[in-house]
Amino acid sequence: MKTQPTQQAATAHGGPLFFVPEAVLADRQRGQGYARVSLAGIDTAYMAQPGQFIMVRRLGSDALPRAFSILGVRGDRIELFVKLDGLLRELLGSAPIGSRFEIRGPYGVPYREIVRPHRTYVLVGGGSGGAPLLFLKDRHPELVHSMALGFRHNGARGLLAGLDLVVEQESGRRAHDRLAELWEPGLGIIACGPEPMLRAIGRDYADQPDVYVSLEARLGCGIGSCLGCTIPTTRGNRRICKDGPLFDCRELTWLR
Repeated sequence: MKTQPTQQAATAHGGPLFFVPEAVLADRQRGQGYARVSLAGIDTAYMAQPGQFIMVRRLGSDALPRAFSILGVRGDRIELFVKLDGLLRELLGSAPIGSRFEIRGPYGVPYREIVRPHRTYVLVGGGSGGAPLLFLKDRHPELVHSMALGFRHNGARGLLAGLDLVVEQESGRRAHDRLAELWEPGLGIIACGPEPMLRAIGRDYADQPDVYVSLEARLGCGIGSCLGCTIPTTRGNRRICKDGPLFDCRELTWLR
């Protein structure tokens, strides 16, 4: 039977919310260390925009929910690209198809509401940080000049068919190296991935206009109440879940 989500109002960003107590694990492709996972039964999945995330919890579990960036939306399904580390991520990668999960969202500010719309961007992703960038490329190709997706090993290659991945074990190069080949004055940058990669981008490109980084954090609530994801910026303390996850690199002086 199809789950009927209960739609609520007033999210962290002032838009509509969904809460689906029994989303279905409908499909999964698994590679080495990563998986593409589809959660179905979300009638209002269309609300989700590139850059937003959902909070996921195993149905009946006492464990806290975890935040996942959205890879894509198709009909009543939300697709995730999951790095298989940690209890819930491993569960998404191994639970039987048909397993039920509680989800709520979408949270965070869509990328398109933060970046300048009349510029094109090089998208730079590291590991599972590539998920929201691929969603952005799918929904707003007019914003995308090119893309660099980096992984330490080739375990994700079969999950991202047709994409030119930078695999460190094969070439010794990282997404940041590919960015140096793709970027030229006049282009912006949108990056999402591990902090060392974002720090390298902050160090090399912070003096350029329209360089944005999407921060990853262990988000506790997703709506800005627990303050666990608070960071210092040039505009004062901000919360990754409510004010981000995307920030102008010039706001984050600690990232250089």
